[in-house]
Formats: sequence, structure tokens, C-alpha cells
Amino acid sequence: MEKLHYNRSAGYYHICSDGNFSSCIFQTEEDFKAAMNRVAVCAFKTGVVIVAFVLMDNHFHFEVYAKDYESCVRFANEFKRMTGQYIASQGGGRNALVSLPVQVIPVEDEDYVRALLCYIIKNPTKARVAMFYEYRWGTGSLYFRSFPCQGAAVYRVGDLSVDERRRRFRTKVKIPGDWIVSDGVILPQNYVPVKAVEDLFKTPRSFMYFLSLNKDDEMEKDMGDWHELFMKDSELRSLRDEMIMPMFGKGRLRDLSVDERLQLAKSLRYKYQCSRKQLARVVQLPYDQLKDRI
Repeated sequence: MEKLHYNRSAGYYHICSDGNFSSCIFQTEEDFKAAMNRVAVCAFKTGVVIVAFVLMDNHFHFEVYAKDYESCVRFANEFKRMTGQYIASQGGGRNALVSLPVQVIPVEDEDYVRALLCYIIKNPTKARVAMFYEYRWGTGSLYFRSFPCQGAAVYRVGDLSVDERRRRFRTKVKIPGDWIVSDGVILPQNYVPVKAVEDLFKTPRSFMYFLSLNKDDEMEKDMGDWHELFMKDSELRSLRDEMIMPMFGKGRLRDLSVDERLQLAKSLRYKYQCSRKQLARVVQLPYDQLKDRI
């Protein structure tokens, strides 16, 4: 992969979820393994380049390099959607992550690109979970280190049948057959351009310098104003239709009065933190009629 030269138009972004939303998104080792594979699938599917990431039990961070903001939103939405589906498949709530706030923040400074990477990978160390270079659920072990494939059942994706790929990685996306899997996890070095990322720092000494910086206040200030990635209208319409019968004893939206539609919009906003403009579309009321009522 070509070098990731810093360039304002190239598009570095910080994608992060709100750690206050849930006490736990990933609980078991199998949860983390499945999430690691979702990162690989979502990156391949949306075309974003993963520069660094970490999965903590109650939140996640990604630093990505993408052609535009919309690509990052697609990646974030897809990862969130697939994670919600996984939680539901394990007996969790069907809409467990529907209202999870996720931010996509453009990175506009070369030193910030480097500092952000170090901030992300140091999350496990700050949380006293593990040293960043030993933590399995992210990229902290990749940079300026050798990483031989060790662990149980090392194989290539191409060694599996189509059905087995779909079962193990929970996707119909045709991911590259030469990707290496170890202990059930698609290794991040398959899709993270490690050498190109190292070239951002140039030397191990520079990398250690940025690791030594404490940029927590600056990073957390940038993440302070949460702007949720709302669900698609089609998803919200499906949830809307499920609520109509229990709330009103009626089968269709068109059977509801204006007051009932406003009541439905209030319930949707309370449950899923939807914008008023999106709610106006979904309950089919003029925005001016709805905006001052909910």
C-alpha cells in the first residue's frame, strides 16, 4: 500500500463511541474476537484504511485514513449495525446499540495524527487492563515490532469454504483469501498498512516520544460534543411500525391522527435520540408542525 503521507485533503479521521453509553459492549473473549473480525470486514467493505484502533469493553476508537467523511460514516454505521446484530444473536436486546452515540472527527494537524494514534493504543494501559503492546483487541502491538503468527489454528481465509467463511466471519462479503487468521481472529496486519503508519513517525524514537506525551485533555475536549450517527430512515420506519399496534391498537401509520403521530414521534425520540427532521420524515408530518411539539 502506498505511503500515508499527511495531507489535509487525504482525510484522517477519529471515529469513537461514547464510553458512558453502556457499561459493557464486549464482554467475553468470543465477543472481542467477533468484533476484531467485524473491523476487518467493515474496513474492506467501505474502503477506509485503518491506521490504529482499540476495542475496550464499553467503547471503541479508530483512527482511519479515508477519501472523505462519508466513507467514515459508512464504516462507523456498518460496524455499529453489525455489532448490534451480534449482541442480539447472543441473547441481548434487539436494538442494544441503536442509540449509541458515535463521532467522526476530522484530524487537521500532522502532529495530531501521531498523537491520536498513541492516545488510542494507550487506552488499555490507562485503564490498567494491559500494557498497550500486549493488548490483543487493537493495534498496539503492531508498530516497530515483529509479530510472527503464533497461536492456535493459523490458516488463510482462502483455505475455508464459502459457507465456512460466512459462518466464522458473519458476512457474505468476499474478503481476501490471502488474509491470515490466528486463533479465530483475522490479524490486523492483514489490513493495517503497518510500514506506512511507521513512516508517519519515521523512527522508533519518535514513536516513543509521542507515546510519552499526555494529550488526554486535548483529545477528550475534542470528543466532548457528541453528535450521534443516526440510524437510517428505513431502520427507524421498521421500529416505528413495531410500535404502532402496542401504542394505538392500529395497524398502519396512515391510520393515526396528527396527535397520535406526534405521540409516536415523542416515543421514538425518547428511545432512539432521533433528530426532529428525521422524525418528521418518518411519521410523515410537516417539520414546522412537529418541531415545536416534541
